[in-house]
Amino acid sequence: MINIEDFIISLADAFKNLSYFGIFLALCIEFVPAEVVLPLAGYWVSEGDMAFIGVVAAGSIGGVAGPLTLYWLGRYGGRPFLNKYGKYFFIKPESLDKSDAFFEKHGGLVAFSGRFIPGVRT
Repeated sequence: MINIEDFIISLADAFKNLSYFGIFLALCIEFVPAEVVLPLAGYWVSEGDMAFIGVVAAGSIGGVAGPLTLYWLGRYGGRPFLNKYGKYFFIKPESLDKSDAFFEKHGGLVAFSGRFIPGVRT
């Protein structure tokens, strides 16, 4: 059985080996919250392992590219895409209708508060 401490250390080493691309990827896909990646990257900058400007650039570009990609997928794919291919993602038309009704009623609050929940924000 793997020790959680060893897993975290190996994950951090993997990001460090990927360097700036690892920071970009983590913030773009957001499989690890930015609240974890950026302090770790800051530590590497303080140790001289990475350049400050490189970390800022990779983090900024990754933090914008991921949500922007998802926005464009939703904007230009949207409901027609989900109606056609949703069955492959286990999404039923009834679920889409319920989601639409929920967002019509609570959309602003959900969008605002969802930005504070890691994994949901993107």
